[in-house]
Amino acid sequence: MKIFRKLIIITLIAVPIYTFGAPKRAAKQTGPSVEELIAEGREAFLNYDFKRAGILYAEARKKAKKNIPEELDVAERELLQADNFMERVEKIVILDSISVPKEDFFKAYKLPFSSGYLSGASGLPVETEGADYVFTNEDSDYKLWSQPDTTGNYVIMESSRLTDGSWGTPASLPDVLNDEANAIYPFMMPDGVTLYYASDNEQSLGGYDIFVATRDPSDGSFLQPQNLGMPYNSPYDDYLLAIDELNGVGWWATDRNKLEDNITIYLFKTNDIRSNYNVEETADLADKARVLNYKLTWGEDDYTGLLDEINSITPGPVEKQIDFIFPLSNGRVYYTLDDFKSSSGRTMMKKYLSAKSSFEAKLRSLSDLRHKYSKSGSASLKSQIRSLEKETEREREVLRHMRSDVYRSEK
Repeated sequence: MKIFRKLIIITLIAVPIYTFGAPKRAAKQTGPSVEELIAEGREAFLNYDFKRAGILYAEARKKAKKNIPEELDVAERELLQADNFMERVEKIVILDSISVPKEDFFKAYKLPFSSGYLSGASGLPVETEGADYVFTNEDSDYKLWSQPDTTGNYVIMESSRLTDGSWGTPASLPDVLNDEANAIYPFMMPDGVTLYYASDNEQSLGGYDIFVATRDPSDGSFLQPQNLGMPYNSPYDDYLLAIDELNGVGWWATDRNKLEDNITIYLFKTNDIRSNYNVEETADLADKARVLNYKLTWGEDDYTGLLDEINSITPGPVEKQIDFIFPLSNGRVYYTLDDFKSSSGRTMMKKYLSAKSSFEAKLRSLSDLRHKYSKSGSASLKSQIRSLEKETEREREVLRHMRSDVYRSEK
């Protein structure tokens, strides 16, 4: 009995007290949270302090361990893009800076008619929900705008004037421009090949950036768009770059200096060949990329005369009736049947317009068939496509002869 009692006492003494369900103490958290580090890094990023932003993002990633928030991945991608752009900041002369209300800000662009003109939704060829900006070319026969698609993303649309004066069915530009993101504020150069627009896709610095894309005139496709980089783009929203080739200047809008509902519009001299700042020799590179003081880009030159010339421009279309566009020799262009000097010319033009309208309708049908065939591969559709291709080729040749007849009637 004495032995048993001693064993019990020994056993009780040997068992550690902390094993009886006592909870472990959580490790004490020190320093800012992952969310706070990301927010602080974002603030540094917006202030063009990319080095500090990188340090803070790295600390956030280290603290987050395996639970990396998507917000951090996006922030690091934008920072990498910014670092790359800082290696090639374009050296441009910024002539002026104006602050305007964001609503209808494009009305402040002083573009000569040769560059086309910018308008609100009233310039649309059809009724469209969600569009508030339209680009129209100099000849008033081509329009670009953006509107929401079925997913809610804004896509760039185009429409051309037909030979009878009506507008063709609007069509969206290729997906390479929209890229499952928003594409807005398109501007086409007079060459009909170079397109500027804004997008918030994954190649942007954050928000909207300005991109340029080149069109293949033979089939309407576009090469992969390129981000214009700095100083045009920033961690803020940048949009609507428009070029005035006549005066050698350009415009773009940004909210990097946004005050309440106002945004900044910069007027700059275009470069024939891109020239970038030397990274090693430019101490204030971040200030130039940010456009902290645009007048420092002037140097010793005086641009007041050029500014006066630009400010005297009255944007907008030249009012004239346009039923069709029919160029002749010596730079002459006919826009209405009344422009024809001979009755025979007017008669032949009517026949030509009717035939061309029918031809364009068949081209649209052919395009629809090709689109359907690309998804189904149907043998029946393939046969219809071949038949319609032969028919349109015959009509194309007939139209060529009819057009020549119209030319000869006016000589």
